[in-house]
Amino acid sequence: MKLGAFLRDRAAYIASYAAFGLLCIVLVQLDLRLSGASLRYVNVVYLLILGAAILALFLLHDFQRSRRFYRRLEAAARAEGLAAAAALPEPASLEQRIVFDAWQLFNGRLQSELARERERGAARVAMISQWAHHMKTPVSVIGLELQKAARLPAEAELTAILASIAEEASHLDAQLVMLLNVNRLDDFAADLKPETVDLVALARGVINDNRRAFIAHRVYPRLDEPDPAVLSPERLRVGTDAKWLRLVLQQIISNAIKYAARPDRDGRVRVGFRQEGDETVLEVADDGVGIPAEDLGRVFEPFFTGANGRLHPRATGMGLYLAREVCRRLGHRITIASIPGQGTCVRLHFAPDPTLHAGLAPALDGER
Repeated sequence: MKLGAFLRDRAAYIASYAAFGLLCIVLVQLDLRLSGASLRYVNVVYLLILGAAILALFLLHDFQRSRRFYRRLEAAARAEGLAAAAALPEPASLEQRIVFDAWQLFNGRLQSELARERERGAARVAMISQWAHHMKTPVSVIGLELQKAARLPAEAELTAILASIAEEASHLDAQLVMLLNVNRLDDFAADLKPETVDLVALARGVINDNRRAFIAHRVYPRLDEPDPAVLSPERLRVGTDAKWLRLVLQQIISNAIKYAARPDRDGRVRVGFRQEGDETVLEVADDGVGIPAEDLGRVFEPFFTGANGRLHPRATGMGLYLAREVCRRLGHRITIASIPGQGTCVRLHFAPDPTLHAGLAPALDGER
């Protein structure tokens, strides 16, 4: 609270004090006139100056007493954490005591409500996770039965039906895995395992895991291994969590395959590495349809599919959102650039620090 704002707030009090002082002087002057006497002007000025000085001293004392409390109150209102919001100084007046008690009561109720909401949220997450795990069992059984059926002699029409069922089962399994991973974000720190990961080996592994998808969509991958003279092997070993980073790269490459596939020609997906300032950058580029400029700024929003997603009924709009959230918690950056009709390039930026110490604090803060 500033002095000007304090004085404006006390304007009615100051005006009442000044009016009362003037009224007293007028009454004294009238009483003296009835006795044939009168106040000298110097005495009137002296009384006015004395009254103003007393008023100024009182206002200064009141301002100093109130400023500390209201400054802490303003800081608490701006605080992000609930613990900081509850930290108010001991009140110095009855007015401050009323505000203090109301603030503490409100904060206590808020803490209780948040605790109940966390319990309800944890119960919902546990229920959804358990349901997803149970659903994966029949999906796995369907996959095994389809593998058995594929070895049996069958007509071309039945073979096509079995292939379609297998594709749908694979899609359902992928969605269940995404659901489980999104749920795990709420308890990210508990599932974090910092380690050093070789980016080239990780990219090669993810490409191999998707070889069937590459073949099915007629998309050809290319892994550009960096020249050691340009980008040393040490720079390609980064501090991260292998499982979570693999999930991010899987989402990016899956999107690249999906949008690089074209009915009129073969698609291309390139995975490369380069140095950008102090950062090591892993980039996945495709030559697909690209992303419209009006959609590019929203591709990391949950459930946003955009114009391209409307052409693919299976698009959920969760892949890039999940990738961004994981990168944020790991302390990495993810960026995207695209030219409609020419393709899209997604980049993962890794800071030079080979440990996760720089990213652990933001990761933990993101869960609060």
